[in-house]
Amino acid sequence: MSPSPLHLNDADFWLNPQRTRSEIERPLIRSNTEALLFDAPSVVMIDTQDRAPAQVLRVAKNSTARQWPFRESAVLVAVDLENNVVQAAAALAPPGRTVMALPPSSAPAQAGMSSQTFSLDLRERLALPWERGRMLVRLLLADQITPARLIEFKTVATHVDPAAEAFKAEQRLKTRVPLLLPEPGPWVSYVRDDAMPILAEGQGLALKAQRLCVQDGDAPCLLRGSFRLPVLKRHIVPPGTSAGTGTSGAAEMRAQWIAAHADAGRSASSNAAQRPPMPTAVVPITLVAQGSQDKALMIWRLVLPVFESLDFSGERPMGGGHFALDLRSLEGFGAQEQSWFISGFSDHAVSGPLTVAVTRRPRTP
Repeated sequence: MSPSPLHLNDADFWLNPQRTRSEIERPLIRSNTEALLFDAPSVVMIDTQDRAPAQVLRVAKNSTARQWPFRESAVLVAVDLENNVVQAAAALAPPGRTVMALPPSSAPAQAGMSSQTFSLDLRERLALPWERGRMLVRLLLADQITPARLIEFKTVATHVDPAAEAFKAEQRLKTRVPLLLPEPGPWVSYVRDDAMPILAEGQGLALKAQRLCVQDGDAPCLLRGSFRLPVLKRHIVPPGTSAGTGTSGAAEMRAQWIAAHADAGRSASSNAAQRPPMPTAVVPITLVAQGSQDKALMIWRLVLPVFESLDFSGERPMGGGHFALDLRSLEGFGAQEQSWFISGFSDHAVSGPLTVAVTRRPRTP
């Protein structure tokens, strides 16, 4: 993980989070350089501290700050590395009292730069479970994404109850395979084609989307992705699981897959090798998106199949795959004309933000 962007030590986040503000912002303002710096402590002791602080320094042109005000636009994203669960929320709470909205000013923003600093509580904003673990946290603001900060949540107490630890270890290994999202169907593909993005060496996730989506058109607005990611052991489909047997979701997922490809299965009944292969595992990927006009935050969760044999040569099983889906099928995507900034998260991997504009054809009499 990179050094602290704000040159703070862990104690500063509780005692003096603006200690280095002047020395960092002055050269940025003098050079007319925009910056979005997000920082957090490396360790939070959950039995002696009641919050998880973070600090933001934003240096921006006045026109940028007015177009993308921090309170309405900034989004926090945290990835629980133990469980690959992604959480996202507005970085700041809305005002506590009702304020009469003023119409936007048509006057141009004053030239020049401005600087803002914000103190955040990650526990409160993201409703973090107050337990031991590791999280990667980032800040999104329109088409900007900050480098991740790794936070370890620890306890001062040294006693660990062996019964509780044994239960958690058992649950981590117990098969619990969620159903595929989106379900296989029209404009949903899990088969690689030439339009799929190519993963670079060491890259875990790559997304590619159409730049323009016609809201009232017939053609889909495709988002394509390729991934090679760690697989949780509980997300591995046990060999030999059939649609009528198995436990903890594996059978249900296989039944879903069989039903989605019933026609292909019947047409290929004389040659089982032609039937669509069954997934060997699933991988969760979360899309976090923000609209340019309504500043709406949307979280779209995907559960994607892995068909290849898993790689067990490293510390964690690895699996890869591909997907394509119609963005118009996702809740809220086509509600109005605007641009969307879309990022994908899973484990340590991130891709985006991608910019996708939703528009309409001109009306005709």
